[in-house]
Amino acid sequence: MKKYIYIIFVAVMGLVSSCMIPFDPDYDENPVIYIEAFPGTSPDYIDIKIMPAYSKSNTPVMPAFNPEIVFEVNGKAVDVQSVNTDEGLYRVVYSSKSGDKMTISVSSEGYPTACAETSIPEAFPERKIDYQMVPSGIDSYDNVLYVTISDTDVAYGYGLQIYREIIYEYPTGQERWIDKYAGNLYPDEEDFDDMIPASLDAVDISLYGEYLWAWEGKFLENGKTTFAVQPQTYGIGHQGSYDSFFIEEGEREMYDEYGNELGLVPYITRNKLLLYTMSEEFYKYRVAYEFQADYDGFVGFVAPSNYCYSNIENGFGAFAGICIVETDWITKEFIENNR
Repeated sequence: MKKYIYIIFVAVMGLVSSCMIPFDPDYDENPVIYIEAFPGTSPDYIDIKIMPAYSKSNTPVMPAFNPEIVFEVNGKAVDVQSVNTDEGLYRVVYSSKSGDKMTISVSSEGYPTACAETSIPEAFPERKIDYQMVPSGIDSYDNVLYVTISDTDVAYGYGLQIYREIIYEYPTGQERWIDKYAGNLYPDEEDFDDMIPASLDAVDISLYGEYLWAWEGKFLENGKTTFAVQPQTYGIGHQGSYDSFFIEEGEREMYDEYGNELGLVPYITRNKLLLYTMSEEFYKYRVAYEFQADYDGFVGFVAPSNYCYSNIENGFGAFAGICIVETDWITKEFIENNR
């Protein structure tokens, strides 16, 4: 655990100095504009949060906030739609592509104009995924995906997340449960005691409340690395076949919202991987955010805590591009072909 904390501390303290702003508790500057947007998160649109921000220790008289937003993709202006101005929510309908260069500028009378730029990274580099059964006891095995990636220097940061879907077959129709989570990540070693891949120095970060593993490309050894991934069962019940960590079929006793028994309901659980490439500003912002998560951050439209990273000129927050690709579903056929 000490090693893990030390790695995070070094990573955060090594962030670029241009926007590492150590806020004094008596910070008494004028209000500024907060922007947060992560182009590439959704395939069809870009959500933007824009609000006035001020010091936590100083609550000034806030000028009326009527933001004028200019959003450009590859030098061309695109329309910005209002979703909920009271909550500071806006949207750009656009399908982000690798290589897109984006800029945003937000102005309002009484506030300095806040602006930023970012790019959408190239897709996750060449990778190989192998399935193995690792002995974990007498007549017991753990199911492991070994992921080998080759770094082609396509992005500053990389990430991995498990996407799980559970489908229940009720007599009245299907019901689907979907979640995304970091899962268990191990080094490519027989000893699974260390949760940090030896060649990665990975950290877990959150994106809209869902966690994933992230690491800097510079930590790759000799241009590639291999690590092991295991999904979490969350009480799904992995008794039965040894491949049930990744795909499971069966029946489960289910109840309605009033606690009435519905009987046994057939279900299937399946997983796939989401592979992230991250701009420098995205990686540094999210790592810094997790590092100072004990502070209030921008809650209540206040300025961030000490050492919160930002790439917004004359403001705070982050305008940071990412690219996400999905693997195929990890099916029984996949497992059979990769034993």
